Amino acid sequence: MTDGIGRIGRVGSAILVIAVLTVSSCRRSSESRVVQSPAVLRVGVAQLTQNPNQGLRQLAGLLSLEGLARPGENGRLQPWLAEKWTVAQNGRSLLIALRPNVKFHDGSPADAFAIAALLPDSLRSLMGPVFSDVDSVKALGPTTLEVSFKEPSPFLQEGLEATILKRGASVLSTGPYAVDSNSTTQMRASNDYYLGRPQIDLIQVATYPSVRSAWADMLRDRVDMLWEVGSEALDSMKNSSTVSVFTYTRHYQHVIVFNQHTPALHSAAVRRALNFAIDRKALVHNALRDHGVASSTVVPPQHWAIDPKAQRFDFDPQRAANLLGARGNKPSLQFTCLVAPDSVDERIALDVKQQLAMVGVDMAVQESSRDEIIRRGGKGEFEAAVSDAISGPTMLRPYLFWHSNSPVNWGNFGSTVIDTAFDRVRHAPDEERYRDSIRDLQQAFFDDPPAIFLAWSVRARAINKRFLVPAEEGRDVLSTIRLWTPTGAARQASRN
Repeated sequence: MTDGIGRIGRVGSAILVIAVLTVSSCRRSSESRVVQSPAVLRVGVAQLTQNPNQGLRQLAGLLSLEGLARPGENGRLQPWLAEKWTVAQNGRSLLIALRPNVKFHDGSPADAFAIAALLPDSLRSLMGPVFSDVDSVKALGPTTLEVSFKEPSPFLQEGLEATILKRGASVLSTGPYAVDSNSTTQMRASNDYYLGRPQIDLIQVATYPSVRSAWADMLRDRVDMLWEVGSEALDSMKNSSTVSVFTYTRHYQHVIVFNQHTPALHSAAVRRALNFAIDRKALVHNALRDHGVASSTVVPPQHWAIDPKAQRFDFDPQRAANLLGARGNKPSLQFTCLVAPDSVDERIALDVKQQLAMVGVDMAVQESSRDEIIRRGGKGEFEAAVSDAISGPTMLRPYLFWHSNSPVNWGNFGSTVIDTAFDRVRHAPDEERYRDSIRDLQQAFFDDPPAIFLAWSVRARAINKRFLVPAEEGRDVLSTIRLWTPTGAARQASRN
């Protein structure tokens, strides 16, 4: 009897153990399924066109492509695919030490031999006419590159931000995400990313006709992130309990560019007067709704070589009126400014029109498509136009926008005075003369302004709080995307 009870007890214990193991196994299996489910970031991109490829290309440019270096907000280059570099041959070459174990998205090594074959085309694409100063690019070993120049130039170091990519059936680079070759709307995390695999597995892109419609889908939990939020939508998002808003200052300035060959704007004194007539702080408040940073020169305010004592265009309507009055008995100044059908550009144009009217200037505002503005700019068939001008963080970028020898200068802006000043910056042999050249450049833009410089553009990303997003001061929050952590709620939402 006792043995029977013992056998029953042992059987019961065994059944209990099996039951516990089964429950435990089911729990582990359930947990495993939760952990293994892909974390998806659904991105809404507002476009004037409903072409899904356009939104994907914008993301891919930031999340897939990488260069040997990246510029900091002060214009200094920071290592990226390169661990470090040293200047040799009296400034005529760079010896670049690469990170080890970097791979392209197809699994092939991104070593010095591969990069040496790709870098010349990348430099040519980024540097435009400055590429003529490059003499050679060669691998000295699997992790060492040498880039040689015909003469020293700080722009050649700034060229290290050129992205490294392999062209073929798809574009392959080294970033944390790769474009899915089977999709026009999706990117996948790179399993071999040298800094560690991102925690978000998939990024899916949906295009919308406006930020408003994308925001509506975000409220319906169909979108996790808005790619770019303009000032008109920021206020409504800041009060959301489910969305975090991350603002950043773009490396573009709102400007009104001039055709200096047109009679109304040929005089440098007139163009200086137009700059003195603008209250930039008021424009940032009224036209940009406080989402901008006032600017009055081509050099970024945080650039390490900027001269804070250089002359600048402060708001001085009396000085503007005096300069315009020096024109003698000429009729009041009149010119036409082209503006694209964009709410921000339109507000900028109307605010500038009102401010210039206070000093007796009649600026007519004429709507035109962006393509038409560029076409007319190339033919010189315009007087002025509202535009975004790339202006940092390095000086190579504004050189390419404003120098008359650059193919990027779509409106033939600038002058020989501006060209000469930029060329001095381009060929500065050391940091002391680089600073002197930047001071001369600031003076050239003051003496012979090719535009009214208004404000640095500020934009934002809106991201669902289900994602833990570390921010890097001074940079677009997308620079840390490999570190974004999706919560369990985010994974659950990705399966809905």
